[in-house]
Amino acid sequence: MKRILILTILIASFPLLAEAQLKVGVMNPESVLDQLPETEQVQRELDSFIQQRREEFAQQYQSWMESVSEFEEQVENGTLTGEQRQQREQELGEREEEISAMQQRLQTQIQNRQNELLSPIMQRVENAMEAVAQELDLDYVLNRITSRGDPVVYYASERGVDITEQVIERLKEN
Repeated sequence: MKRILILTILIASFPLLAEAQLKVGVMNPESVLDQLPETEQVQRELDSFIQQRREEFAQQYQSWMESVSEFEEQVENGTLTGEQRQQREQELGEREEEISAMQQRLQTQIQNRQNELLSPIMQRVENAMEAVAQELDLDYVLNRITSRGDPVVYYASERGVDITEQVIERLKEN
């Protein structure tokens, strides 16, 4: 929804852009990142981190599955009393919850690690893009591809026509 609103605003502002002789550049961020040697190193570090976390999770999951299988075998053989069965079911349920929580923690850790590793690279890209935009006297730099929900506008100069208030007023009218 937000992306559609931004695109609508940009399309609506094109007549204003043409009238004001604003200069717009485009950039493909994936191509930029692909050309940086650090990106490959970051990807290797991230892959290693992910592999370690997957192994930790797999060990815990495998241990739980073995416990479940052992419990099912004991139930089939009738070697558990009713009370023992209830206690084991509760223990296995608690372990299942722990494993689920562990999976969520690991996903959060992976996302945080990815952000930590990519943040310096993204800052360098942003700084370089801003410098190039200023050298070329561009008013805006747009993302060439946005199918994944990436930002549409990467850079806007101070000279850019800010239509925020007009859009707010128009929305209030309707």
